[in-house]
Amino acid sequence: MIRAAVALSLFLLLPVSAGCGGGETSSDILEEARLLRQSGNYVQAVMLFEEAVARGDSQPELLLDYAETAVLAAQTERNTLYRQKAKVAVTLLSDHSGDINPREIGELWRRLAWEMARDSDSLQAFHCFENALDYEINDTFESEWLFRGVYAGNHLELLAEIPDTLAGSAAADSILTITAEIFLVELDRIPRPRTDLREDILRAKAALLPYTSRTEQELEVLTELDRLGGIQPDARLRRIRLLLCVAEADIAENRLTLAREKLLEVWNSNFSGERIESAYIFGLMEEGNGDIESALQWYRRACTVSPGSSSQFALLAAVRRDSLTYDYERMEQDN
Repeated sequence: MIRAAVALSLFLLLPVSAGCGGGETSSDILEEARLLRQSGNYVQAVMLFEEAVARGDSQPELLLDYAETAVLAAQTERNTLYRQKAKVAVTLLSDHSGDINPREIGELWRRLAWEMARDSDSLQAFHCFENALDYEINDTFESEWLFRGVYAGNHLELLAEIPDTLAGSAAADSILTITAEIFLVELDRIPRPRTDLREDILRAKAALLPYTSRTEQELEVLTELDRLGGIQPDARLRRIRLLLCVAEADIAENRLTLAREKLLEVWNSNFSGERIESAYIFGLMEEGNGDIESALQWYRRACTVSPGSSSQFALLAAVRRDSLTYDYERMEQDN
């Protein structure tokens, strides 16, 4: 779809000089274009290559020279017009590549993608990287996978292209999950020794994993990011919430030691709402073990984290505290 649109724009970006006289043959034009390119006059060379293409010359070798020159012009001129001209040229080469080495085409897409990214045109850069991937240059694509992962984490709904008729439905959620998984796979291809990219990789994964059901893996990613000192406040809160979620799963599976470790980390955090919840869960665990005194201590702690709090777990803890206090006092009186 994107290539079709670009191909259509070819008629707008190519010059209209073809057939307007001048007496030059296509071979003369190409020879002059190549000489201009050799001397570094990329803009003038692109214009002549465009004229040759407009005359109907579409030999793969010519298109390769045209595309390479257009990318060079985009890199030297640094403006939107020449980036779009380069995109037209590389698209044309991709569609009529003949016996051209696919890696050469892939590298052109890659160079153009970084030029787009340099100008903060992230969406076009993303699609250029996607085209580069089609030409199997994956062995040298670590930074590009990271770029795509970061962009996807910030714009997943745009990339998923969910139809309006499916918006908000379970089918839309499934599409988002599948799309997120694609970029997570790419991020996993980046070798662990690339420690210079590690924090950025973790941030990209942290943005994508909430679209999946891999809660424990998301917690691992956020924990590593926290240990590296690169976690943001919203991600730190997300991690604390995940600790509570996974702790509850541990309790359900009778992994009580693991649950206690996670709950203690939440209790030692500075998020009052989550601290109240962890103390309340501790109280329930102690009640389940028959240790009423310890349970009462945890309920009291929950109530003193944020006095006057009307949160659900603060109210529940207050109810259990009052009930156990009454039962405990009666038990002491009976004794």
